[in-house]
Amino acid sequence: MRLREAKRDLYRRLAAAQGYRSRAAFKLIQIDERYNIFKKGDKVLDLGAAPGGWLQVASKRVGSEGLVVGVDIKEIQYVAKNVSTIRMDVFSSDLVEAVASSTNGKVDVILSDLSPNVSGVWELDHSRQIDLTRRVLSVMPHLLKPSGSAVLKVFDGEDLPVIKSQLRKMFEKVDITKPLASRGQSSELYFVCKNYKPEQDLLLQT
Repeated sequence: MRLREAKRDLYRRLAAAQGYRSRAAFKLIQIDERYNIFKKGDKVLDLGAAPGGWLQVASKRVGSEGLVVGVDIKEIQYVAKNVSTIRMDVFSSDLVEAVASSTNGKVDVILSDLSPNVSGVWELDHSRQIDLTRRVLSVMPHLLKPSGSAVLKVFDGEDLPVIKSQLRKMFEKVDITKPLASRGQSSELYFVCKNYKPEQDLLLQT
């Protein structure tokens, strides 16, 4: 049954037809078409990048003069000349150093499609996913340029308002969206954040 459902999945078929590694590529495409996340020449960090669908999208959007760095605990196969990958747990104490070395400084965009291994216990899955998002927020002061942008996946739930409140202090503009490519029954949402204010972020940490 699951296989038949997958074959009926429009975006899965489109991904196969267009050479994307996952249907998730269309989520980022739709977000970028609406919010204009990428510019030619941007440096982009993609956390939770495997199998590489978002890396493919970002690579095309930033062009040959841009750079995309993907991080995942799983191995990621080669994507393009302007893409490099780091095999690492996002909770590693070496994360910031490894990314900064690969990007030669801070990035213009941080992407996070991080998700825990889903247990089926919603409260637990939500809590674990929010912990991943909090980890991303904790490294932003070290890795995101002033006025930079971020796209962050979250699971809807009781902790969501806390994350939303924090992001609104860190960015001038924060929106929340669910792309058409997301499954209707899925509770995943995406924060789209623009114009990062690092001075406010530093105040939150003091």
